[in-house]
Amino acid sequence: MIVALILFLVLVAIPLYLWRRPRADSVGSGGVEAVPSAAALPTVLPTSSAAPPSDSKLTLDAVKVVACHDPGAKKTPPEQCDHLVEVEKAFAKAVEESASCVPKDAGGGTIVFAADVSFKKKSLGVSTPKDGRSIKNAAVVAACQSAIKTKLQTMSLDNVAHQHARYRLSVTATWPGAIKP
Repeated sequence: MIVALILFLVLVAIPLYLWRRPRADSVGSGGVEAVPSAAALPTVLPTSSAAPPSDSKLTLDAVKVVACHDPGAKKTPPEQCDHLVEVEKAFAKAVEESASCVPKDAGGGTIVFAADVSFKKKSLGVSTPKDGRSIKNAAVVAACQSAIKTKLQTMSLDNVAHQHARYRLSVTATWPGAIKP
């Protein structure tokens, strides 16, 4: 019986564990990963369904294009929008650099940041929609929004390759320390 148990562990349980274990290359680094081409960027990622991480660093979901528009009544589906790689990287960097806008005593949580990029007006605005947000302190959210908008105002949109006149980008930032019920 002992020999059968050892044989089971060697032939079934150990290979099953090795096959299903988490690997270092599949675990996110906490930031936005470099992508070789704009076509390889994901368009839909789960945002608020994941539990907050237990480490002490801010984590970001990938920046995604939520909408793109051209003048007129024609609607373009989000999956047909091109990616603004330079703007997406700058947006993620601005959020990462503004990580200190949520104080540790706020308890952690998530904030969804939306960037409205207009090539016609050559403007870049930032908002914080209430959907998907677990940080309810309006002063903290406003401070983060202001800090990110200030960092993005220095970006020039003149040399950014684009197919549409206006884009809406979104990223979810998760701060550690959320109080668990």
